Amino acid sequence: MITCRFADRAALMTVVLLLAQCGDTASPQVARKCRVRIETGAEQEAVFLGDGTCGTRLAWNLRVATQSMDSERTPTWTDAAASPLLVGGTWTAKGNSATRTVRVSNTGSLPITLLGLEWGAQAMNLSADRMLHNGYQSWSYTGFQPILSAIPDAAGRASDDGGNNEDTLGERPGTSWWWTALSNAEGVGITAGASGGTVLKTRIAIDAPGAPRIRLIQGMTGDELVIGPGETKDLDGLYVGIGDVSTELDSYASYVASLHAPKRARKPALGGWGSWNMYYANISAADLRRESAWSASNLAPLGLTDFLLDDGYQTRWGSWQASPSFGADLATVNREQTDLGLRPAVWMAPFYVAVDDPQVAAHPDWFARRADGQLRTFNNYGPTYATLEVSSAGARNFVTRAVKSFWDVGYRSLKIDFLFGGALEATRTPAMTSLESYKAWLSVIHDAAPDMHLIGCGAPLLPSVGLVDSMRVGADIAFAPSPTPRYSAVIAQARQTILRAATDKFWHLDPDVLLLRGNGLSDVEAWTAVVSNALSGGNYMLGDGMQAGALRVKMATSASLLELTRDGAAARALDYAREADGRIYSSPFLFPEGGTVAPHLWQKRAADGKRAWLAVFAWESENYSARLALPAGAEELVPPTDDAIAPGVQPAARSRGVFEVPQHGVRLFRFDARAAEAQGAVWQAE
Repeated sequence: MITCRFADRAALMTVVLLLAQCGDTASPQVARKCRVRIETGAEQEAVFLGDGTCGTRLAWNLRVATQSMDSERTPTWTDAAASPLLVGGTWTAKGNSATRTVRVSNTGSLPITLLGLEWGAQAMNLSADRMLHNGYQSWSYTGFQPILSAIPDAAGRASDDGGNNEDTLGERPGTSWWWTALSNAEGVGITAGASGGTVLKTRIAIDAPGAPRIRLIQGMTGDELVIGPGETKDLDGLYVGIGDVSTELDSYASYVASLHAPKRARKPALGGWGSWNMYYANISAADLRRESAWSASNLAPLGLTDFLLDDGYQTRWGSWQASPSFGADLATVNREQTDLGLRPAVWMAPFYVAVDDPQVAAHPDWFARRADGQLRTFNNYGPTYATLEVSSAGARNFVTRAVKSFWDVGYRSLKIDFLFGGALEATRTPAMTSLESYKAWLSVIHDAAPDMHLIGCGAPLLPSVGLVDSMRVGADIAFAPSPTPRYSAVIAQARQTILRAATDKFWHLDPDVLLLRGNGLSDVEAWTAVVSNALSGGNYMLGDGMQAGALRVKMATSASLLELTRDGAAARALDYAREADGRIYSSPFLFPEGGTVAPHLWQKRAADGKRAWLAVFAWESENYSARLALPAGAEELVPPTDDAIAPGVQPAARSRGVFEVPQHGVRLFRFDARAAEAQGAVWQAE
């Protein structure tokens, strides 16, 4: 028998539970004390020494890539000491983490083009065999994967940097965008990431399990940053933490948020209904009237008043007004919904215009071009779109007019989609990198409608910090060719929600709409979908309430369930790194023959700190068991069993022991968080 006492997890809940997975594997070690100190040496930029429970040694070396002048324009890599550019900044240690500022200076007499920086280190004495792969943008896969034995090199650095820009299915194993964690099954390891996404894109390559090699790369995606003689440029910095990776990811997110505060306070999370996953591109004003009447009667009295027209109303991308076939103009449907007590919201893809739109031929200077002068386009599985260029005043005015048109007819929430189109590498006048372009584009939208709730989607994650109120954190929950809700999509979305939970410090998580209709989900699976969606603490939108039936609507809208939602506090996993996927599972619709994995044990503390919840999920096709020590007074939330029975709250059958969860099911407990902290129980694994 293994016995371990909970200690403080300042960045997460310090709650209650003392729990463990029952089975053959060891239990999660929840808290660890460690400290990092930094030494400098003649051969390394810095050496991190972890002591206590996170003993490891990281000797960091810095290389710099500048532009060579040969005919192939290949990068020239040099050690920092020999680089023609001076890379300044300092490492600062605090507790079990360290941060670095980065400043690049040209002390020479000629301009120098910076292509990228690479910090490399090998983690000695660290038994990490898995890494968190964080995808580039909203829909991209995020999950734990085995650390590869080796990643090949290309252009002098780690290859396999797919998934950025419009390469929506190009994520590669072994690399992670923006931030990562390398860990063992107990959740001990190293967390690393960039302190922001404002100048050069950052990815982290991890290979060689056992003594993992870490390569943290800024740039090398096509941006060229020209540093003139005597010029200095501040770049995004770094964060490295050692110890409990879940706790360190929260600390990392807090650090990033402190550096990129939004211009205005975050708008409240949304709750209500969204159209896409019921109607897709075939929505009409008549459909909206039926749905708005249902929402006004069934959702609005519960405070779920947001009503999202999510695509399909327009003739084409770039023409952001209702088409004749839609059946009404946007001002009319907005007024009708407002009169019913709803808060209308609307969708657009601001940086793309259909290539057959007359604006493309009439204003060629508005659009991004490739190096050969050809129009830069994006094919979205059929339609083709031209990409607007932020350095064009005409393009900026075009987007400004479109956003203001929504504001003028009464919309106060705007879903902005396919945002990766604003962060493409290109030659611009004035010169700017892909991420400087992205920030400029988001500033255009903010200036056009400074008081809108902005929902980011298809968005590069780290560059969006401080720029949106809520953010999609996973792929679509269903697609038009396969519209029936299915369990494989539920677990895939749950994986995204829980492994991106720390981003609740940046925005409200948006786990896509909740789909409950049809026979693709059993009632047990529908309850699992409801609970995992609610535990995001962010946007809570139904996508098919009118079609789902009374039983499932009751599951989703009971007072006890809604108490979990929209407070801005996402659940955290207690068994964060326990399981790893064997492949990148970008969407269940691409892998019908196999599934994915997600943490089983989720805990959430209400934003006001008073109430706490524990969910135990049985994701696989068999029952799951957990040994729990619940605090006194704990209750269990149970779903309705037929249309006449409301969801209920009942005292937990017992406070300690092994709790069984049926396959694909979930058990959800709530309790007083302060009483739980006072209990100071232990957990045990058999």
